[in-house]
Amino acid sequence: MTRMGGTAQPTPPEHITHNPAGSTAPDTELENSTMKLLSKLAAAAAVLWLPAHGLAGAADTAGLLELEYTDSRPASLGVEDVNAVLNSVGVRISTVAIPDQALPVLEASRSRAITAEEEAQLISAFELTREDLLTEIAAAGREPTVENGGSLTTSEPGVAPYPKVYDMNKMDAETRVWVHKKFGPLHINHAEDGTGIDEVMTIASGGPWVWFFELPGDVIGKLTLGHVGPDGAAWRISYPGIRPHGGFLNPEYGLVVAYAHGPEQFEIHFDADNVTGSRLNGTNAWIDFAGEKPVLLDTLPKSN
Repeated sequence: MTRMGGTAQPTPPEHITHNPAGSTAPDTELENSTMKLLSKLAAAAAVLWLPAHGLAGAADTAGLLELEYTDSRPASLGVEDVNAVLNSVGVRISTVAIPDQALPVLEASRSRAITAEEEAQLISAFELTREDLLTEIAAAGREPTVENGGSLTTSEPGVAPYPKVYDMNKMDAETRVWVHKKFGPLHINHAEDGTGIDEVMTIASGGPWVWFFELPGDVIGKLTLGHVGPDGAAWRISYPGIRPHGGFLNPEYGLVVAYAHGPEQFEIHFDADNVTGSRLNGTNAWIDFAGEKPVLLDTLPKSN
């Protein structure tokens, strides 16, 4: 099992200096049940498309939400079933409507990197106030790491502060490898005194996307979120940075509006000896790190 050592991170490409890169509830129980059923059917259909079409059919994964497990239990599908598992570690998935003012930027991002001005427009369109961020934390069953949410512009030393936008069109092949090496292994984010950060990622376009979360029993959950198009809804992930998590950002194009808050500064930690006591921090069974380029695995290698 390969582990990232300490807080050391892969050296970024020379051109990187700062930055790589809810729906209204139905009114009746019948409507609610119907919506849940349709959600699960859409997710199941998307799963069936994946093996045959791969990334070439990325748009066909729209609506997919799948959580797979390293202990080989059956995958969970759909928001309700996925949240039933992830809520146990303070993680919550939701969908949000795409604001009309974001559509021109999202359309432009399909074929080119967006500008700094467009990034600001996108952050404004998906703005989360302090109250909104505290609501996200409460909905996930957590308490804020810092009273009242702390700093809304937290940052890693030498890295652009939050909120910010991850734009896949700004990542060339070399940058993607660096991003996979940095964010792929499970890691925890906290300040020098051990105070963690609270994170909210809104997937505004593109996909599919993959996040990882450590679950009870030394299990790593692989969360796949399907393609987001202009006619669909955005995905939103709320999670505690202090618990081991990771990501494999590799869609052809796509935008994520990233919020994090809490202490003024934090660092990423891959240590085996860590504040959470995790035995999996710095590792990830879902990624093959043996070669020069990390490879996301569809299935886990069979153990002898």
